[in-house]
Amino acid sequence: MYTKTIKMNKAQPGMKASEPVYITTNSGTTMLAIRPGTILDEKTIKMLTIRNVPTIVIFSETPPDDEPEAPPVVMPKIKQPPEIIIKKESPKPPPEKYVPVKTVVDNKLKEEAIDNVKQLFTCFTEPGADGGINKTTAYRCVENIEGVVGDLLDVITGDSTGLIHINDLKNYDEYTYHHSLSVSLLSIATGRELGLDQQSLFRLGRCAMLHDIGKQLIPIDIINKKGKLTDEEFNMVKNHPVLGATNLKAAAIGDVELWNGILFHHEKVNGKGYPKGLKGTDIPLFAKIISVADVYDAVTSYRSYRTPMLPSKAFEIISQDINAAFELNVAKAFFSKLELYPANSVVELSDNRIGIVVGSEGASRLRPIVRIWGSTELVNLAATMNHHIEITNLMEPKDLPSGYEFM
Repeated sequence: MYTKTIKMNKAQPGMKASEPVYITTNSGTTMLAIRPGTILDEKTIKMLTIRNVPTIVIFSETPPDDEPEAPPVVMPKIKQPPEIIIKKESPKPPPEKYVPVKTVVDNKLKEEAIDNVKQLFTCFTEPGADGGINKTTAYRCVENIEGVVGDLLDVITGDSTGLIHINDLKNYDEYTYHHSLSVSLLSIATGRELGLDQQSLFRLGRCAMLHDIGKQLIPIDIINKKGKLTDEEFNMVKNHPVLGATNLKAAAIGDVELWNGILFHHEKVNGKGYPKGLKGTDIPLFAKIISVADVYDAVTSYRSYRTPMLPSKAFEIISQDINAAFELNVAKAFFSKLELYPANSVVELSDNRIGIVVGSEGASRLRPIVRIWGSTELVNLAATMNHHIEITNLMEPKDLPSGYEFM
């Protein structure tokens, strides 16, 4: 099987795309239009033509016009003797100067937020004198969390771009508390892009910080289970929005807006979410925003039972669920405030080269410009000629292969 690049006006229904195709929306955001393996139909071809996609790479039974009509040559595999190590034959790459990725939120504020969320979540599992929630402790913890949310709001709205990226959402050992902070950050940034005023952003940030508090009432071995959940276990997990909203309401913490934001953050705009199966406009705005932030942070975070997903992969997953799980205008606002690969990120490419992100061109944050390690060579992943190259790993300094180091 060959691949062939053809002009869009030559595309026919039934052809099969061999590479992804990205388009730029009217708002300037890069979106995944079709995935490799997609069978073209008239609707897809028309959409790509309207979006001014010039060419598309398809699978072909025949070689491109500029190639001879000959079957591909299969070279025999030569087994290398075990004592031969190819890496030793290559010169050691020169060290790079370490420049940390700029974050919006500093570590001190992150740690304060995590500590306060942990205290509030803990008081939900430590009953007071009457056997219910220790309300005195809970009120104090909520006040502390509100102070942290106010600080987060000041930081995000005080930043000229308000862009949030993976280093702002860096993992902590205690996933639940870290996740609460990350979802709050992402939600505030999204709400700001949607035009919410300061008071609404504050209430949204507080709601997002507390969205998973109901998980404290579910056995930890179920939350962290590595294997597939049983139906009974899955139903217990699905009940966490109800547990969270119900217990906050019973403790007189918050209001209807807060409780509904927590209760409905797993609803989907197509009505296939839970706990009520709400559709479209019936789902509160806070819940719609938190839903997108919740999924993105969950799949890009390390868990005991899986490795984190790349930001660009998470982007594709959410894009595919627009108008099914997520509302279009909310997802667009979310993506516009998300920096997938900020400058100075260290990445590994699919051709095994390691590079450093130096920036992006406008709407191409999904596929940034990478400078190859130890050289001045720049690879613009958004360029058509480089669409076959993907980012395969987002690396920390400690993850660098042997021979690569920072000065």
